Amino acid sequence: MCWVLAAVQYAVAQMVAAAAWQRPYSLRRNYLSDLGNTRCGWFAVAPSTPTYVCSPLHAVMNASFVTAGVLVVAGAVLQRPTWPPGGTATAAGALWVLDGLGRITVGLVPENTNIGVHLLGALNIPVGSIATLLTAVALRRSRPGLGLAGVALGVLGLTATVLTGVAQHVDSEFYLGLGVGGLERAAEYPATLWILLAGLAAASGGSRRLRPSG
Repeated sequence: MCWVLAAVQYAVAQMVAAAAWQRPYSLRRNYLSDLGNTRCGWFAVAPSTPTYVCSPLHAVMNASFVTAGVLVVAGAVLQRPTWPPGGTATAAGALWVLDGLGRITVGLVPENTNIGVHLLGALNIPVGSIATLLTAVALRRSRPGLGLAGVALGVLGLTATVLTGVAQHVDSEFYLGLGVGGLERAAEYPATLWILLAGLAAASGGSRRLRPSG
């Protein structure tokens, strides 16, 4: 349930914070972190183009980042004993903890306060995609459907992450028409969707079937 709550409250907080903007929040032009920006004005992280940011409910979004991070860490710790034994699952669990810590950092250090630390926390995006892949591989035999979904989501997240870097530093055509905000969501949302799916599977009792025999 920790992972389910992490994903659901994160989605709700984004909708609530975005709806409070007087200038419409753009899913295409604005980053997720713009929802947690604590000041109003033009903001950009080089080499991105500046966009106007003013998020009245930034406290709601930053609290959601922190809450999601705490719940991701808690869910990873609680679920690890139900996953098959082995190094792959252990590495996946460790990466989920790092993902959660990154989310917490993003919430505690908004983009306009210390961009270096904020971006360090935002590395949770590729970390989450890798964690999704590793978890899916660990569950491929015991839960093949969940494993296949995890592989697809992990690959999608990593691909979008790579495209984001290429678009920022090489050619904006690699945004694929999604814009900086849209492609960032394509990179970030797969891991969040995965924790929702895995959390639902665990909450429904499916995690008990993952316990190794003997």
